[in-house]
Amino acid sequence: MSQLKQQIVKENLPVPWGHIAAKIYGPPKEKKILVVHGTLDNSGSFDRLIELLPYEYQYVSIDLPGHGFSSHFPPGLPLQYFDYVYTIFLVLNTLKWKTCIYLSHSFGTQIGVDFSVLYPGRLQKIISLDGLVPLPIEDTINHIKRIYSLDVYDKVKDTLYTKEEVIYALQYKRREALNSEAAEAMFTRAVTKVGDKYKYNRDPRLRIMVRPVFTKQQRIHFWQKFSTPIFVIVANKSNQYVKLMTIMEDIKNIVANNCNSKFIVVPVIGNHDVHNNYPERVAPYVCEFLKDDTRSKL
Repeated sequence: MSQLKQQIVKENLPVPWGHIAAKIYGPPKEKKILVVHGTLDNSGSFDRLIELLPYEYQYVSIDLPGHGFSSHFPPGLPLQYFDYVYTIFLVLNTLKWKTCIYLSHSFGTQIGVDFSVLYPGRLQKIISLDGLVPLPIEDTINHIKRIYSLDVYDKVKDTLYTKEEVIYALQYKRREALNSEAAEAMFTRAVTKVGDKYKYNRDPRLRIMVRPVFTKQQRIHFWQKFSTPIFVIVANKSNQYVKLMTIMEDIKNIVANNCNSKFIVVPVIGNHDVHNNYPERVAPYVCEFLKDDTRSKL
């Protein structure tokens, strides 16, 4: 068992609508890493990877609002993308971290990138696992109509499931499959036990993808302000591989003249959740990037 696994403290970080559940690995240290998962996942998705990372860092792995053991955003309204971005601001302030490294997956990277634009200098560097930015919305009107459609939420019921049913859903009823060990890592924080069965903890409003209502030009404007070094590990068997690689080429051209930027892309074998399915494939690259002294100059 790794030293980090032996020193996990579970804590609830206060926010105005409730709390953000966090797992803190190791005692306070000068080197700090905030770990943020993707949509419909939870901090358990990083358990197996963190065990393989350097001990000289303190890792704080959070459940985003409406995920895992964290409070849901207040009811009655659709979820808003920049509320998740603001959550990162609140978490860092509660931890009293002026700056840190940001390790993230998918949606976690998207909100981290936009956080670094809105709050420059707070993130020393970003290590992204198969994620970058949300795509611009092509049909804005229909998107807005859908997120404000009440029947989407009215149809949700608190159905109970056996553990076997939850594990099966975690493995196969998602965009890309998890292996059994990865599903088990997610299970504990994904559900709450009710009698001899389980109910999901996730916010039902997450059934609709949370994205900013940006045009392509607005997204480009954001990237022109981006100056945080970023290291992107891309899963070569992800359903999003081709699209993600195209986006990265576009963004590298946009930030090419920014002297503070450093944009590195490394492919690994695996699907979108390779960091959870096969953390041993990802850990060496993360460790290498952590040794790089490059950081935001702001």
